[in-house]
Amino acid sequence: MKQISINNGATYTTAAEALEEISLDTMAEYMDDDAREAVHNELAPCSDIEFLERYLEIAPDDLIVG
Repeated sequence: MKQISINNGATYTTAAEALEEISLDTMAEYMDDDAREAVHNELAPCSDIEFLERYLEIAPDDLIVG
């Protein structure tokens, strides 16, 4: 599983903690397009946490926001 950082890679956090600080819409701008679309096609409609956790499972790289 890939990791998520909401401070440009300085530290990493959990998906739940990241969603408390930044919206999924903002994170989506930094996501790999193919992985994001795959999760959307697989799970939608779903909760933000379900989406983000699945994205981190299949993403090719860590999600770095910032």
